Amino acid sequence: MKLVLRHTITLFLCLFTQLSAENFEAHFAKQTGLFLDSLDATQSKQCLLANDDPLRWKMQYTGGKRAGLEISKLNDKQRTLFESTIKLVLSNEGWEMANKVAKQDGEIGLGKYFVACFGDPRKKEGFAFRLAEHHLTIVNFSVAEGTLNEFGPILLGANPPELWKKDEEALLKLWQTINDPAVLVKNKKAIASKAMAEDQGVDFSELNPKAQAQLAHTWKQRLSIFTPAMRQKIETLHNSRGGLKNSRIAFYNEPPTKRCTDGGKWDFKCGLPGMVWDYEGSRGHIHLSLWIKPN
Repeated sequence: MKLVLRHTITLFLCLFTQLSAENFEAHFAKQTGLFLDSLDATQSKQCLLANDDPLRWKMQYTGGKRAGLEISKLNDKQRTLFESTIKLVLSNEGWEMANKVAKQDGEIGLGKYFVACFGDPRKKEGFAFRLAEHHLTIVNFSVAEGTLNEFGPILLGANPPELWKKDEEALLKLWQTINDPAVLVKNKKAIASKAMAEDQGVDFSELNPKAQAQLAHTWKQRLSIFTPAMRQKIETLHNSRGGLKNSRIAFYNEPPTKRCTDGGKWDFKCGLPGMVWDYEGSRGHIHLSLWIKPN
């Protein structure tokens, strides 16, 4: 009886995740619309921008003003609607990490971050949604013709480099399983969010089975900050470009033997046409990115 119940619950959760993913864009557009409806005229003008506004594609890890409405300007009702929108994208782990990153700059936390909507989802038109400021562009994607067609650039970080321990440990273990000097680009630093050069690193097919499995685990860890529905959307975009099997990977600067907070000065990239996800620790603090461009 317990076994049947467990299988029933598992099946329900699988179906729920599938349905949630299939309806994600419509659900997110509706929730974003509720948030936009709660804004006054001044707030709306700051938050709602043109779909083709050049600021939509501006990438910046450092702190400072961004396009959009500052979270601290929201009242309690608006803040609740904003958080409900964000939590359609971020898992509990992701929400916790977002707040930890934000509070590295002070107790105001997410209050100094900016939310922007490029295009109006209430008009059934294409739109992009972004939450951004220092070391945290964590919700950033676009929807065209009702379908999510671009994810990122997601820009994450930590200074001091005490966060993202699970991601670093997964990458350190990946290096231990590879045992191939061709994977390391010595004495050359990588830049997070920049495309990976085609002549760097090795193909996924050249990795041994343990390394392939560990790379898959590392990718899964990177996606753990997102909800199941969001992860499924990301995987769909990833697989449409060839997935891990069509990727190349490389480590940079020095062999990765320790975390950034312990003095490690290394970087990592996994890339394929139209996509990159990476880690940068060679500059004494952490940057991570994930960007899947439109086909």
